[in-house]
Amino acid sequence: MSINFLSPLYLFGLLGMTVPIMVHLLTRRQQKHLRFSAVHLLLQSQKRSIKRSTPNRRFLLFIRCLGIALLSLALANPILSFSGPTDFLSNSPSANVFILDDSYSMGTQADQKSYYTRAVSALLDMSQSLSSESVYSVVLGSGPARVLQDWTADPSKAEKLLKLSQPTSRTTEIGQAVSEAFRLLESASQKEKRVYILTDRDKNGWNEESFSLTGRTRYPINIIDFSGIRQGGNRAAVEHTEVRQEFLSNSRVIRVRTKVLNLSQTKPISKLKVSLWVNGKKQTGGTLDIPAESSAEKEFSFPLQENVALNGEVRIEDDSLLKDNVRFFNYQPDRTIKTLVVDGDPKTIEHQSETFYLERALNPFSVSLSNIEPTVSTLAELSTRDLYDYSVIMLCNVRDLPFGYEQELENFVMRGGALFITLGDQVDAKFYNEKMGSIIPVRLQAMHQVTRDGEPFRLLINPSKHPVLKVLKGQTLEEMKSIRFHSLYSVEPREDSKFTIPMLFENKFPALTESTTGKGKVILFVSSIDRDWNNFSIQPTFLPWIQRWVKYSARGLDSLMLKELLVGEPFNLEEHPENRDTYIISPGGKVIHPSSKEGKVSFDNTYRPGIYQLHRGDSKTSPAGETATLLQLPSGTEPAGSFTVNIDTTESSSIKISNEEIENLLPGMNVTYSEGYQKRDLNGSEEGSPMSTLFMLLVGSMLLFEGWLVRKE
Repeated sequence: MSINFLSPLYLFGLLGMTVPIMVHLLTRRQQKHLRFSAVHLLLQSQKRSIKRSTPNRRFLLFIRCLGIALLSLALANPILSFSGPTDFLSNSPSANVFILDDSYSMGTQADQKSYYTRAVSALLDMSQSLSSESVYSVVLGSGPARVLQDWTADPSKAEKLLKLSQPTSRTTEIGQAVSEAFRLLESASQKEKRVYILTDRDKNGWNEESFSLTGRTRYPINIIDFSGIRQGGNRAAVEHTEVRQEFLSNSRVIRVRTKVLNLSQTKPISKLKVSLWVNGKKQTGGTLDIPAESSAEKEFSFPLQENVALNGEVRIEDDSLLKDNVRFFNYQPDRTIKTLVVDGDPKTIEHQSETFYLERALNPFSVSLSNIEPTVSTLAELSTRDLYDYSVIMLCNVRDLPFGYEQELENFVMRGGALFITLGDQVDAKFYNEKMGSIIPVRLQAMHQVTRDGEPFRLLINPSKHPVLKVLKGQTLEEMKSIRFHSLYSVEPREDSKFTIPMLFENKFPALTESTTGKGKVILFVSSIDRDWNNFSIQPTFLPWIQRWVKYSARGLDSLMLKELLVGEPFNLEEHPENRDTYIISPGGKVIHPSSKEGKVSFDNTYRPGIYQLHRGDSKTSPAGETATLLQLPSGTEPAGSFTVNIDTTESSSIKISNEEIENLLPGMNVTYSEGYQKRDLNGSEEGSPMSTLFMLLVGSMLLFEGWLVRKE
């Protein structure tokens, strides 16, 4: 047991005890008095009538000296420690590694200060409290863990690095940071070695697989938790956004669906404000009710007024942690839906070709009235086409595909493209059933033909809520009932396949199937698109019907090609076939020329959430190599898309890791725990008790006792 002082300079106040001692000594000098007999008689008479209390002057001197001593001790901030002075504020040389959790959850506000601000203040205070022969280093605890400050004895170095710093947008990786700290301690020459972890103790940052400490020397670890002060808490986080477009008759609507997570395990959220911002302006807003430990979705929609890139964000109202209250998205709509039409039965006479009527229905009179730009291709030309130049691919009576090309189509659909398949007499059902199973959810069962005098197949037409068919009403529906189908394929579902049947024949055979694969759609029409198997293509209803299906299935493929990334995930892109330089503008405005190798562009510095703009130069002027930062974009560059980086919302969870779980991750180590920071935390003692209040109470007691004695006199 020992008493230590955090402000030992106040102990010089003990010298103040000399003042009452000197006063006492001076008052002992008495002058000689001559006693007259009459006066002596009067004094004796007074003593008989009044009993007088005379306090012991030495006792009063002791009380006064004790009061001064107690006041000095109280101001010196004494700490009573039961673990010995060497374990509390040891003056012996030591090596100390401070692991500073700089993940975004440390930005949680409490009492007008963030956890991170408190942790930085504590780290700077501890580094200044070390002995002159001690050294320290700083390791950042967000992933990937990294050394911010190598071994040094100068406290000002940490102050320069951390004084104006802010928490990052990364997630926590305590296991990596501990491994890095142990590596540093192994190189230190000091005998006494310690690790301090300054964190919020959120469980999501203590991943078991990252604790690779087998065979490492064991060092004492003090974990200081700064999340004890809570005001309001982190209520919710924007978890996901999804953007899609919907084509109407003469306009296009952008729909943004967002998912918001309630982070509380017990409290539901009522009327949480959610707003949509596009290109810096608020578009619309609403509210959400979210049950405890659950999520809810909200969909916003707005008309597309201009053909410009949409850079937006979904925001929720502020809580104690701001970084998870916003999620970014970007979308590049294209007013023209580029459609590749593959003619599987081309003819020398134009109007006899499979796609003659289809091409004119998609773009009547070669005028952009429909916002659809069809490009007709033969099967032989298909392998020379770049599928990603198109939003929709239409296979019309195509017998089969080049070897392995079905995988290209699957990738196209998975990444947001639309595939529209029509059948006919050239189709090889065996190829479709065996090779296209990952794309088409049904098997072609049999071809059905009507005899010359037989009744044709007819569509079963009823009012529908499907986005394509819901506008077909009244006379239009009656006209569709008159369409005659002479040949068609029956289909059967594949195992575990999911699809819908928007249209049926009167005999209950599916006329059209719709399925979703990845981010794209697959539409299968079981008859031909020309006049060989039906007369649909020459009916007035064919034009709006086929246009609406193409517009409905079309997705903004250009923007979907560049997926959403999480903070820290690398961005990779195949170089442009024309061999042109790629440039990236970060959310902060920096112009970056990313490294490229073997025909691929790679960019790793995605640690800031936001929208990253891509540009391409007019030629390949820079040699492939390391990433470089430029002052401005080179002349001749043009926009080439964008990609979005958002935070990983797993870091938003505030569920704490228990002491037992920590000790299982750090077996055999001396782990101590502190709630918040006080100076006594420096050497890991939890048994030190402050005594300033006790000493101040004793000072007050001494003053009252002295006053009572003097008054009694």
